[in-house]
Amino acid sequence: MERGKAETEYTYIEGIRINFLYVDKYSFGRAWYMPESKIPYSMLRYILEGTAVFVIDGREITVKKNQVVYIPRGCILSCHALGEKFSFMSIRFNTSVYYEGGDFLQDYYSMPTVLENSGEREYFENIYKAIHMQGPERMFVVRGCLELLIGNIISRGTKKDMQIKREFPLPPSGSAEQMDKRIRSVVDYMILHPTEVYTTARLCDMAGLRETRFRKLFKEQTGKSPGEYLRDMRMNLAARRLLLSSESVNDIAYSVGYEDANFFIRVFKKYFGVTPNQYRKISKE
Repeated sequence: MERGKAETEYTYIEGIRINFLYVDKYSFGRAWYMPESKIPYSMLRYILEGTAVFVIDGREITVKKNQVVYIPRGCILSCHALGEKFSFMSIRFNTSVYYEGGDFLQDYYSMPTVLENSGEREYFENIYKAIHMQGPERMFVVRGCLELLIGNIISRGTKKDMQIKREFPLPPSGSAEQMDKRIRSVVDYMILHPTEVYTTARLCDMAGLRETRFRKLFKEQTGKSPGEYLRDMRMNLAARRLLLSSESVNDIAYSVGYEDANFFIRVFKKYFGVTPNQYRKISKE
């Protein structure tokens, strides 16, 4: 791989975000069965007790106590318990890169599907405890523990001579090793104020750049257009609200910057492959 392309790829990959959605504990009896469904987010499950069969994209896997299971977004999943009792912890999250027919963590980092516990349970427990905190620090603790958990799993499951297995939708070559401060200031503001209305003129003014230069630089630095970046951020925020609250779809749409709930539903379905109500329903199965 050419040096410039490798540096661009490294910069882009290092900038990818892990977006936490939800964590909970589940306990089922022998009759538990989850029918085949397309999963609209990534999941990590820690098996607390019992055994079960998970079928992931047609691959049948028997999972048991003290194993960690990775379930990628977009896969077809079905499950059923084998013993009298089956329980697990489940963390739902998304990465800021998604492409149909593949998985970023598996394709780039060789994320293993099943791994025996070697300290991972502590991260699961810390995330579960942190999400029930009342203080403002809880999301920092959750995000930090989730990234450490994923990093720990990857470090144990990755081969030393890891190679990229697929072509990624990388930005054009030549982007700087660190995000341009003008683009960073725009991105940081968008993250803190996701519901505001953003026109191209406003974003250009915030960055102090002409439109052509701004669009080119934003795409190089983030891998996405400003509109795509804002949509992705709003969709992940909406997904988290669907899982963590009982708010109506209309209220959630408005809370993430969509005044037209029907338009929000169409965008959400295109992004996740299911409607907001289906997304919420799947999370409870």
